[in-house]
Amino acid sequence: MRKTTILFAVLLAAFACKPAVEATDDLIPSDEGLFPFVISYEMSKGAATDFSTLLEAPAGKDGFIRVENGHFVNDKGIVKLNATNLTAAANFPTHEQAERVAERIANFGINCVRLHYMDWPYGPEGFPLAKEPSIFAKDGSERNLDPEMLDRLEYLIYQFKQRGIYVDVNLYVARYQYHYKGQNAINTFIQAKEREYAKDLLTHVNPYTGLPMTKDPVVAVVELNNEDALFTTYTGGNLRLPGWPAIADIKGTEMPEAKKREFYKTLLKYEADHWNNMRTYLKKDLGLMAPVTSTQVSYSQPSTFDGMDFYDNHAYWLHPTIGVFWKQNTSSMVNNPDGGSLTGLSARRFAGKPYTISEYNHPYPSFYGAEGQPMLHAYAAFQGWDGVFAYSWNNRINEEPQSMEYFFSYAARTDCLAHFDACAAMFLRGDVQEASEGVTASVPLKAFEDDWVSKPSRSGNISNLIKEATGVTMANMLEHKITVDPHAEKAVPANLKEAGPVKVSSTGQIEWNNEDPENGMFMVKAPNVKVFSGFPKGRTADLGDGVKLDIGKTKLGWATISLTSKAGNGFDKGSTALLVATGYTHNKDAKFKRELDKDGNPTMTISSRWYDWGTGPIMTEGIPAKVTLPSDADATSCWALDESGARKEAVPVGKDSNGKAVVEIGQKYQTVWYEITVK
Repeated sequence: MRKTTILFAVLLAAFACKPAVEATDDLIPSDEGLFPFVISYEMSKGAATDFSTLLEAPAGKDGFIRVENGHFVNDKGIVKLNATNLTAAANFPTHEQAERVAERIANFGINCVRLHYMDWPYGPEGFPLAKEPSIFAKDGSERNLDPEMLDRLEYLIYQFKQRGIYVDVNLYVARYQYHYKGQNAINTFIQAKEREYAKDLLTHVNPYTGLPMTKDPVVAVVELNNEDALFTTYTGGNLRLPGWPAIADIKGTEMPEAKKREFYKTLLKYEADHWNNMRTYLKKDLGLMAPVTSTQVSYSQPSTFDGMDFYDNHAYWLHPTIGVFWKQNTSSMVNNPDGGSLTGLSARRFAGKPYTISEYNHPYPSFYGAEGQPMLHAYAAFQGWDGVFAYSWNNRINEEPQSMEYFFSYAARTDCLAHFDACAAMFLRGDVQEASEGVTASVPLKAFEDDWVSKPSRSGNISNLIKEATGVTMANMLEHKITVDPHAEKAVPANLKEAGPVKVSSTGQIEWNNEDPENGMFMVKAPNVKVFSGFPKGRTADLGDGVKLDIGKTKLGWATISLTSKAGNGFDKGSTALLVATGYTHNKDAKFKRELDKDGNPTMTISSRWYDWGTGPIMTEGIPAKVTLPSDADATSCWALDESGARKEAVPVGKDSNGKAVVEIGQKYQTVWYEITVK
C-alpha cells in the first residue's frame, strides 16, 4: 500500500480507469432506514458464521512451507494462503487483545496474516491516524527494537499459530523510505541496516513458541521490501544519483539507443544483485526456512525476480487521493467491462513460481466496497493463484473499532467483512474450481527491454505488451487461466476470441455480465458457494443448482449477496448455509460531498475532511430479496443472526409452485446475515 501522512506525498488513484456511470437516483443516498450493525469482536463459536474449521492448527504442523512445481506446499500437499494484513501499530496489541483478534480472524477462515509496516521509527501519523508505537524503541536510534513491542508481536504470533494462522513477515517497509526511496540496491548504509534489522527480528527466540522466526514453520513467507525498487524510482524520475544520467536525457533523444540499453541492464543488475544477496543472507547466514520474495512485480522488470522464491503483487480499485481533504471516485468495478484492477493482476502472473496478492482493497468510503474481496477470491481460485490478502484488517493498536477509522481497514467494515466466509470457501476450501487448462502468454524479456528503450516508463505497460505479442486482452483474463512467460524465446499468438459483454470463466462457475453497460452483474455459480454483486435492475439472478435471487429496491440500486454451504455439502438435504446480503454502509453521521467538474457538473467523485468521517457505530441497510433454494420448503428453516452470528429471530420459509423453499429477507430483520438449515 502507498502509505501516507499529511506531511508526505499525496497519492493518485492506483488505476486510471474511467468507470461507467451507475444508474442510481443519487450518488449519495439518504441515511433514512439505516440501522447500526458492527460485527461482534466476540463471535459465537460453532455458529453458521464460524469458518475457523477450515484452518489446520497449529500452523506449521505439517512442516515448513516451501515451493514445488510452481506452488506453495508442505508435507501434506498444496497450501493456499487466504489472508489479511495487520499494519503498523496493529501488530502490537496487548496480550488480551491479541487473543481476541486472533480468534476473530480465525472465525472468518483466514489462515495467514501479513505483518506489515512495523518499522516506521516513531509510528505513522496523519489522516486520520494518531502517532502510535512501532517495533523500534523511542530512543531515536531507528535500530534498537523495543522489548515491549517485540514481546507483544511475538505473543500475537503465538496466538496465530495456535489457531492455524501463518504469518507473512515484512522486513524493510517504512524506515528511511522517505529519505532513501529506491536506493537499497545501491546504498550500502541501507543494505547494512536491512541486514541488522532482519537478524534482530528473525533470530530472536520467541519465548511463547520457543523458536526464532527463522526456524518456526508458522512463518509462511518473508518479503524483503514493500513497493520499492531502484528501477521504478529511477526511471520514474524520483531519484538522481551523481555520475548517473538524468532520466530526462534517457527519455529524450540525447542518449543513443545502445547507451539506453546498457543503462537499462545496469539498473536491473544492481537490483537483482541486491535482492539475491539479501535472500542468500537470510537463507544461508540466518538459516531462514521460509520462501522469500523481493518486492512487488509491478515495481520492476521480470528478470530481477529470477532469484526469488515467489512473485507478489498489489492492486486497489480507485485508490483515494489522501490529505486533510481527500477525494475518491466511488464507482462499482462491476461496470468496468475489462475487469478493472483484477485483470491487471492477471497480467503479471509469471510462470514457474507461486503468485500472491498481498494487498487488495476497494477502499472505504467506496459505497461498493463489498464487491472487492468476493471478486478477487473467485478469480484467484479460478486462476490458480497461491495467496490473496485483504488489505488491511486494522491499522491501529485499537483492535476493536466501532467505525471505519481508515480507508483500508476491514475490522469494522460490516458490508465487506460479512462476506469473508464466502471468500474463504471459494479460495481456501477450493469451492471455486481452478481451470484445468490455461493459456501461456509468451512475452520475451527482449520485449520488455524494447518497450522501455522506446518509451522509458516506470515498469512498461505489460497489458499492451501481452496484447501485441500474443493477442490476449485484459477481458480474456476473465475467461481463461492466464500465465505470462517472460523467458520464452519468442512471442506465440494465443488465438483467443475477443471477449464479449458476457464473460464466463472456462469452468462455467464465474460470470461477469455487462450487457447493460450501466448495470453490470457479477455471479459465482459454484456448487457450494453462490455470489451476486451488481445492479439487478429487476432481473432474476440464476446462480445454478436451484438457487435464484430476486433483489428488491436498494439505496444504490446495487447489492452484494453471498450464500455459502458451511460443510461444503450443497444447499439441499442435511445442509447449513450462511446467507449474507449487504448494500449501502458507512459511519454514523458521515458527511460526503459530491465533486463537480470544471463546468459545474456532478461527477462520480466524493470528498470529505477527516473530521467529517462521522462516528460509530457502522450503519447499514437491510437488503430486500427473495431467495429460492433447491430444498423442500417443509424441511427448511431460516434465522436472522445477530452481530455475533447467533440466532436472534426466525424467518418464515415459503414455497414456490414446486414446493421448493423461498426465503424473503429485508429491512425488518435488522441484520446482514442469516442461517439456513435443511433437515
